[in-house]
Amino acid sequence: MASILVVDDEQAIRVLLSEVLTKDGHRVTAAADGEGAMAELQAANFDLVVSDLHMRQVDGIDVLKAAKTQQEYTEVLILTGGGTIASAVEAMRLGAFDYLTKPVDLEEFRLKVRQALKHHAMRLQIEVQRQEIQAHQEMIARDLKLAAQVQQSLVPRPFLHPRLEVDVRHLPMIGVGGDFSDIYFNNNELLYLSLVDVTGHGISAALLVNRLSSEIHRLVREHPQPNVLLCHFNDFVVEAFAGTGMFLTMFTCLLDLSRGHLTYSGSAHPAAILWRQGTKNFERLDSQNPIIGFDHMPLKQFKQATVQIFPGDKLILYTDGIIEAEGASGGQLGIRGLLGMLKPVIMHPAEEIGASVLERLKTWSRKPIRDDIYLLTAGVK
Repeated sequence: MASILVVDDEQAIRVLLSEVLTKDGHRVTAAADGEGAMAELQAANFDLVVSDLHMRQVDGIDVLKAAKTQQEYTEVLILTGGGTIASAVEAMRLGAFDYLTKPVDLEEFRLKVRQALKHHAMRLQIEVQRQEIQAHQEMIARDLKLAAQVQQSLVPRPFLHPRLEVDVRHLPMIGVGGDFSDIYFNNNELLYLSLVDVTGHGISAALLVNRLSSEIHRLVREHPQPNVLLCHFNDFVVEAFAGTGMFLTMFTCLLDLSRGHLTYSGSAHPAAILWRQGTKNFERLDSQNPIIGFDHMPLKQFKQATVQIFPGDKLILYTDGIIEAEGASGGQLGIRGLLGMLKPVIMHPAEEIGASVLERLKTWSRKPIRDDIYLLTAGVK
């Protein structure tokens, strides 16, 4: 059952069409002229308006415009004489569903009423679906915003110590992502630096980050060697996320300030960079172990290495979002490109190095980032 307004200044046509529509089960309101139609349109919404085109003072075009203004999904059928087809076509251009010529063929009239009401119902359904999609998108946007705030809270603050400084730079691709780091100082000359890159982006990666970061927080506080940390973390990932196809790369370092030792262990993560103040050279600290999360491995298969560190040395940890960034020509930055960005500022404080690298990267690439970016810069004083 539909709500229909019939407008015609010829009483016989108005009564006939109203009776036909009433017999077909519709709720019918009749108006004897355009002024009466305007009053009815202000009082109620209609699914369909059937209006004569030529009426005194307020004509069918005025009724059409008022109906669409009141409710854009109201359909309008125009009735017109055979000699004014052009005006009826103009009415359709303004939003009328269709027109019928007088004298009205009642079967054609019923058919076009059914078609108009079907179109009306379809448009309403589309609008409901549009509103549902919009509400869903707004919910996702709110969730993403909250997820971004939660993940931002996991980013460590820059670390300052009389003998060491660590700068942290995090730039997720879409507000949330799969890169995270952990900085832990045990107040006894031992500093742990860990950087992790989880496969994937978005909310799913961010959820994993929350769980994984809490596990790393727990492990580093047990003061393990870097290879032990990787071994235990690998076991956790394999057991907790079995069957998910979730893998991650990781690089973890232990700086013993009292002995001047840097012990590191990496799992399929990009090589760390060590600047030697004494020789004015960069050294690569390559990962020695397979990717995390593939399968259980015994501790003896996790390798680590130790190097001496000196005042003025700098340690750079990063995720592959930096070296895989693309320039204007389409080529990737690579580790050589990163070294080129580091070299002019490597003598500066860690905070200035991190800020400079990201700024130079944006200038060099001039493209939206295609992966999460994380950069840790540690300077020994």
